[in-house]
Amino acid sequence: MGFKDNIVKQKDGSYMLKSKTKKAKTKGACTVCGENNTIRDLLYQYNAMDMILVRQYIEDHLTSHPKHEAITPEWCEKCKVLKGYRIKLKDEKNN
Repeated sequence: MGFKDNIVKQKDGSYMLKSKTKKAKTKGACTVCGENNTIRDLLYQYNAMDMILVRQYIEDHLTSHPKHEAITPEWCEKCKVLKGYRIKLKDEKNN
């Protein structure tokens, strides 16, 4: 009898999410950044809709945080997935 849910029973009797198992993590994972598109939705540099979302986020962030001078998105070199943002703060001395 099998269940159609999102958990797997371990050898020690405990349960774990399928997405957290070693089998799921190795399938489709990038070797550089470790991101896996089968586990969660990701933003890609080569996808036009994703780039629009990234640019909108940058614009919204810079308008709502006036002490931030610039934002640079950081992309994985191999799979071109968004890893995060690098924020440059304004220097208080150079106003």
